[in-house]
Amino acid sequence: MKTRTAISRSAAARKTESPADVLVYRAGLVGVGSVACAIGLWAVASLVGGLAASGGPLGLAGAWVNAVFGI
Repeated sequence: MKTRTAISRSAAARKTESPADVLVYRAGLVGVGSVACAIGLWAVASLVGGLAASGGPLGLAGAWVNAVFGI
C-alpha cells in the first residue's frame, strides 16, 4: 500500500505546468499546424496546375498512366 501512495504522489507532482510549458506547447501546435496547412495548400495548387496543364481530369489521368508505365 505504501508503494501506491508514493506513486500517486509523484504522478500528482508531475502534473504541474508552468506558463512557459503551456506557451511552448502552443507554439509547437501552431508550428506543426501551419506547416501541415502549407503542405496541403501546395498539394491543391499542384493538382490544379496539373489539371490546367494537361487539359482536364482525363488528360491528367492519361499522362499519369503514361508516366508510371513508361508508355
